[in-house]
Amino acid sequence: MLKKLGWDKDLSAVERATIEKIGGANPDAISWSLDLSGGIQRVCLEHGVMHYGNAKARANAFGLPDAIPVHREPIYTPRPELVAKYPTLPNARQFRMPNIGFDVQKAAVEKGIAKQFPLILSSGRLVEYEGGGEETRSNKWLAELQQEMFVEINPADAADRGIKDGAWVWVYGAENKSKAKLKALVTERVGRGVTWMPFHFAGWFQGVDQRSKYPTGSDPIVLGESVNVLTTYGYDPVTGMQEPKATLCQITAA
Repeated sequence: MLKKLGWDKDLSAVERATIEKIGGANPDAISWSLDLSGGIQRVCLEHGVMHYGNAKARANAFGLPDAIPVHREPIYTPRPELVAKYPTLPNARQFRMPNIGFDVQKAAVEKGIAKQFPLILSSGRLVEYEGGGEETRSNKWLAELQQEMFVEINPADAADRGIKDGAWVWVYGAENKSKAKLKALVTERVGRGVTWMPFHFAGWFQGVDQRSKYPTGSDPIVLGESVNVLTTYGYDPVTGMQEPKATLCQITAA
């Protein structure tokens, strides 16, 4: 391919010699994956081409509800005006269970959930902990690095609510009157209207420390609220996985 494009002239003498040595009687059969000189990779990148190809493909995902992917608003969307144009999938029975996401989304729009809970809540991981954290929060070296559950909130949203960095706050979820008490981390790492919480904590429930309920010697060093107390209905109709990563919330000073 380099020869067809005329780019083989850009190879250095050392690179060409290495390719010819590897290829023996058929050096043209040497691809980037066999080129120990790195010359093919270098020349391709200098010409703005990825050495393993810039190909694209359009496919019909026949096993998915949307064979051609389309945009669908989340069940709890911060943009309810888009639901009519981009609704979630119709209700259906999946994995022996009913998926009533369409009804839940419709009810959320009718109840004005986005106005009551104007902040997007997303969750993710910390480098210090793993999974639900029961093991890693029992490790004194890791527990020392991250001692408290927290919610990241943009300075503008914090100012609107009279919340200071490090202060206790209540985070309210959009379903079942759920709430969690934790510390506020006021930061520009999240944009206005967006919040973030780690998913590695447990041992508190709606502001109440549950340490006394652990069997003797089994309680982790660090406890905190679980973000999944606040996450809401919805799951992927293909894999059956729940939606623990994004929903809506409201935050107030505790």
